[in-house]
Amino acid sequence: MVAAANTFVNDMMQRCGLINVFANKQRYPEVSDNDLRQAKPDIILLSSEPFPFRQKHIEEFKMICPWAKVLLVNGEFFAWYGSRLKMAPGYF
Repeated sequence: MVAAANTFVNDMMQRCGLINVFANKQRYPEVSDNDLRQAKPDIILLSSEPFPFRQKHIEEFKMICPWAKVLLVNGEFFAWYGSRLKMAPGYF
């Protein structure tokens, strides 16, 4: 599952100057390994929210997209609005 168009996550990515390779899809579609490969992302962001991705997941995604930089990111800044956003600009 990915965060696509019409999501808070996508909006935050755009505000940070990132281009979402799945922005042509709506909301939170399920994508296959092949879909991800074909999208050719330069960076894959694995969020701590709502699913707690870990180091082992980095390796799994590197097998699918070996050219991509895979990062664990604090999902509170990408996916939660409210008081946490005060710290988001420094994080991004």
